[in-house]
Amino acid sequence: MLLRFNLIRLVTFGHYSDIPERNILMGYLLYMLVGFGLLMLPVSHVADVGWLDNLFTAASALSTTGLATVDVASTYSVFGQCVVLFLIQLGAVGYMTMSTYIIYRLTHHAMSFSSKVVSTSMAVPAGMELRDLVNSVIHFTFIFELAGFVAFFIALYNADIPLPGWNALFLSVSSFCTAGFSPFPDSLCMFSDNVLVNITVAVLSYAGAMGFIVITDLTHKVRDRAYMVSFTTKVILLITGIMTVGGTMILAFSPGVVPVSGSGHRMALSFFQTMSAMTTVGFNTIDLSALPVGPILVFSLIMFIGASPSGTGGGVKCTSVTAVWGFVLSKLGLRRRVTFLGRAIPFYRVDTALTAIIVYGTVIFLGCVIMSYSETFRLSQILFEATSAIGTVGLSTGITAELSDTGKWVLIAMMYIGRVGVITFGSALVIRARRNNANVVTADLAA
Repeated sequence: MLLRFNLIRLVTFGHYSDIPERNILMGYLLYMLVGFGLLMLPVSHVADVGWLDNLFTAASALSTTGLATVDVASTYSVFGQCVVLFLIQLGAVGYMTMSTYIIYRLTHHAMSFSSKVVSTSMAVPAGMELRDLVNSVIHFTFIFELAGFVAFFIALYNADIPLPGWNALFLSVSSFCTAGFSPFPDSLCMFSDNVLVNITVAVLSYAGAMGFIVITDLTHKVRDRAYMVSFTTKVILLITGIMTVGGTMILAFSPGVVPVSGSGHRMALSFFQTMSAMTTVGFNTIDLSALPVGPILVFSLIMFIGASPSGTGGGVKCTSVTAVWGFVLSKLGLRRRVTFLGRAIPFYRVDTALTAIIVYGTVIFLGCVIMSYSETFRLSQILFEATSAIGTVGLSTGITAELSDTGKWVLIAMMYIGRVGVITFGSALVIRARRNNANVVTADLAA
């Protein structure tokens, strides 16, 4: 018991609150600061880099966003890149999920504190014990990242890329965690014609974005034809398919966006960029700085929706969009019952989805307002950057490195909020305020 308590104290840096949302909030803030401190060490970089850029990199890595004000490959040493990779892995899996797994392995038990935080940060399927879920998530992550490493190593080795082992590991973790950090200065533009690299990124990104629950459902279905896939999995697959096909077609037929003449290559590049925005992995194989307003708005919408609730991706989540869509249709049809695809949606899920979309949109609006005063870029570029930040996507039209200090602070805050989740962030503040107000009222009554 004492060992478990000391381990919990260690991974939370001594912070404890009986409100799980606040533990998540403080946990990611503390780990972001630790990552920032490590990146500030002289051994972490091989080129001059400002402290705000180090903080930006730490926030981007821990939030698995991928936006960068400096080139990671040429700025940071191997040690610095290891720090970035560790933050990516920690941010994707969840610091409490990873620490709970370690505690399970060392003590074969977990404290209620860690259980509450993990249950708050991720959905626990019905009938599954928390311990089994944590073990499965870690094993699921390791298997996919190992398979990705092998595929990337083969591709990079055949392409005569220096340090194929390290670059393959970096790409595998970054792809599955939908982080978008690349060990190459042009993201993945140099691999736009490399089929193996493109397919591996897509498979890992879809697996990470859809998450353990969906992949487990599909695996059971392949093994047993009689197995009934959950309604949530069906919704995620449907919306994922619609966004993939729709975004690919819009981008492919938008003039001047994809600079190739062959229809097959054009479709392949359009698919990759749509997949990158939807899974929030944030890699690009074309130059996004020349995007016209139309595709920028389409990509912003895709990034706003984002991935599934059980995965490593960001956004308001596709299930939230379907819940709100069902709510709108029920109101237009003057029906009290909210349904989607013939299935009733509980009102608490509708309330959560509406809250998420409203808060999410409000944060984007406020971020754009502040940046419209501090930056000189077009509003469409600012909107794209802000949506990419809070959606933890990492795609950029090329303005990230040119942002003012104010703009960088705004994106740091948005990436942090996007990682902990707008509902978690808002709940932590509101619950605290409510309890503080209750204390004030109690004190007034006592006086």
